[in-house]
Amino acid sequence: MIRNQLFRHGPAEPPGFDPSAVPNEPIDETRQVDGQEYYCRTVESPTGTWTLAFGRPTSGSESRLFRIQNGRIVDDRPVTRPTNGAIADDGTVAVVSGTDSTEIGSTLEVFGSGEPMFSRRFDATLGRPAIRPDGDLVAIATRPPASTMSLLDVFSSELRATHAVRGRTPRVLGFHGDDRYLYVGIGSGKEPYFGIDADGDVVWGCDRYQATRPLRDRVESAFETLRS
Repeated sequence: MIRNQLFRHGPAEPPGFDPSAVPNEPIDETRQVDGQEYYCRTVESPTGTWTLAFGRPTSGSESRLFRIQNGRIVDDRPVTRPTNGAIADDGTVAVVSGTDSTEIGSTLEVFGSGEPMFSRRFDATLGRPAIRPDGDLVAIATRPPASTMSLLDVFSSELRATHAVRGRTPRVLGFHGDDRYLYVGIGSGKEPYFGIDADGDVVWGCDRYQATRPLRDRVESAFETLRS
């Protein structure tokens, strides 16, 4: 029993996790905007009220980003090398932009209807962001060799938490369980690897995740569980 406790933290199953609620990948499509044709990637908010579209015109090179509410373009803006994005049910956007071939890194920008709420540069390649439906938290993962998952407060721009994901490629799986928990997977799968709460504390981890934790942490967790 004690050996099993060393490799497990919390319940056997991830609390509140819903595989059908994992955000879909952006869809590639062509859109007509003001008579101009754009090659876009689009993604919807959880309720489908808002759509985020970003891409380049077929006859030009400047990329633009569009916030669309109930099928109507609310606003748009220029954006440099957009690669991925997410949009909340209140219209708050998180977009990832890359760099040119001479630089390493990516930028995460978060904004609503006004000026950008914040912009943060990472010296690593970023994956797809996830934004909580109410728009107040955003999560992003960096790819190897420095694989980490970061949770940021949208309104203060402060970093709530960062977790290293050793030797694996993390993938943010969105907010689950009435949006209380953020789950992170690895690779391209939809199975959760670990989950954290809004404060950034790990609330669940699969056996593979637990095996990466220092032995001392696993022993302390085991005794805490046995005492409770």
